Amino acid sequence: MEQQNRKARRTFINPIYNDRVTVLKSCDETSGEYSLGELEVYPGGGNGLHTHSAFEETFTSVKGTLGVRLRDKNIFLNPGESVTVPRHTPHHFFNSTAEPVICTVQFKPGHDGFEKGLAIAYGLASDGETDKKGTPKRFSHLALLIKLTDTRPAGFVSLLMPVFNWLANRAKRNGTENALLNKYYYE
Repeated sequence: MEQQNRKARRTFINPIYNDRVTVLKSCDETSGEYSLGELEVYPGGGNGLHTHSAFEETFTSVKGTLGVRLRDKNIFLNPGESVTVPRHTPHHFFNSTAEPVICTVQFKPGHDGFEKGLAIAYGLASDGETDKKGTPKRFSHLALLIKLTDTRPAGFVSLLMPVFNWLANRAKRNGTENALLNKYYYE
């Protein structure tokens, strides 16, 4: 069966980041205008500092207080409040409260690579194929995720982008990308 005719999973859980994501509107469903997800971040959960160049990201708190680090400033969003992270801006989200936080996350324009990479990253974490920070144990998997999701780690690791691009292209050619999509993205 061709992949474009297969149904994608909609909900992903990451035991490392201590969160759950549900795709509400995929890039395909909005004709590329945006991707929209619901993110539930459990107490102590969050991801690492990173940037995106292909899209801006808008976080809107639905329930609880969501923390968003934007450059060097922590912003705390209460229900109904939003913050938009411009392209190329270092950021990450977190929950420093004792209660779960629910928010929506919108990518503009939509980015189906992010949706696919999220499924792979969360699947690898669930299967114990990442370290304690959620970084894939296989360098080729990390490179593929960086390229698919347009997520660049902040700091000196960004200097390795040419190596990551080469490894990601190799993972696509040798079938690793398709194998991971079949295992984690498609139902």
